[in-house]
Amino acid sequence: MWRTLLIFCLAIPACNTQRVEYHKRPAWHYAMDKEMPDEVVQEDGTIVKYATVGSSKSAAVSQYLDGIELRSKDEITGEVTLRAILPEHVLEQILICLRDRDWDLLYDQVLSTATRENYESKERGQEEFKAFFEKYRKELGKTVQRLLRGKSFGDVTQKTVGDYTIVTFAPGSLGNFKFHTVKLVREGEFLKLAVIE
Repeated sequence: MWRTLLIFCLAIPACNTQRVEYHKRPAWHYAMDKEMPDEVVQEDGTIVKYATVGSSKSAAVSQYLDGIELRSKDEITGEVTLRAILPEHVLEQILICLRDRDWDLLYDQVLSTATRENYESKERGQEEFKAFFEKYRKELGKTVQRLLRGKSFGDVTQKTVGDYTIVTFAPGSLGNFKFHTVKLVREGEFLKLAVIE
């Protein structure tokens, strides 16, 4: 009996508690950074494991997204090219442009061809575009952030009608937002911003 108790006492210090955290990561994050690990060990020894949400991360989807560079910059001219496959990509691009007040990038790379042509048909169209985004910058930012985060909570709906994808607040989730809907249009294989209402 003493022998069993001694072995038991010696075995107790060898037991370690290991902390594991589980986090969800939208599938489109993998397209933004192709080297995102599914498991990370933090400095304190905590293991963080990521699960993909929002869409399937099947081999075919991963392979397709791996082949798309969502943001590229020409080393000679410095020109930035943005591409969006998923609605989340466009919403992220809008947020970055709002944050940086980069109205030229928003106008040239995120805006749909038809919407840009509509502005260009006006005498001061591009100035009107910039003035709108500058004036409503904070309200637009609040709406786009909520549309990005609200989908996983059921506060946001998304539907496709022809070439258009409409991302909007679900009934009862409108809150005090000035803008409620972002309409995107497919141009070839990529999505572009058509209108924010």
